[in-house]
Amino acid sequence: MSRTLTDDEIATAETIFREYLRARALKYTRERQLMLHEVLHNPDHFEAEQLLINLRQSGRRIAKATIYRTLPLLVGCGIIRQVRFGDNLARYEHTFGQSPHDHMVCRRCHRIIEFASDDLIRLRNALAAPHRFHALSHRFEISGLCEACAKAPPPQERSNIPSKPNNES
Repeated sequence: MSRTLTDDEIATAETIFREYLRARALKYTRERQLMLHEVLHNPDHFEAEQLLINLRQSGRRIAKATIYRTLPLLVGCGIIRQVRFGDNLARYEHTFGQSPHDHMVCRRCHRIIEFASDDLIRLRNALAAPHRFHALSHRFEISGLCEACAKAPPPQERSNIPSKPNNES
């Protein structure tokens, strides 16, 4: 669902990030700029390690510590968000300039399907209203099987592995 950002949108994201850092007495370094641009051009969900690999494979040098220190800053200023899909791995996706969406995650192949729903937003607001709560965002994930996995036979049980006799340690 991620769309390509325009040069103006990227410049705006840079300004937002630069001001966010300045307000915290942090520097907008060349490494942070490279990282921001890599994130904004990545349409997929990514892990910190994959971001590091992508940057290094494209010939851009950046320290692993810089990646891990900068990701929370990008989350804090609203350019990316952290997502976890039941496997406890922190993944990220850029949200700047993107439409809000949620996820369906296949338990077998781990495919991530993004979807947007006006009905879900209406339900979120209807649930919040009686509590005089002003919902600004939400996270919603549906876990199950994608079409391909639902049609495929279940994975083989490990029944053909001989069991260990009880008297061995």
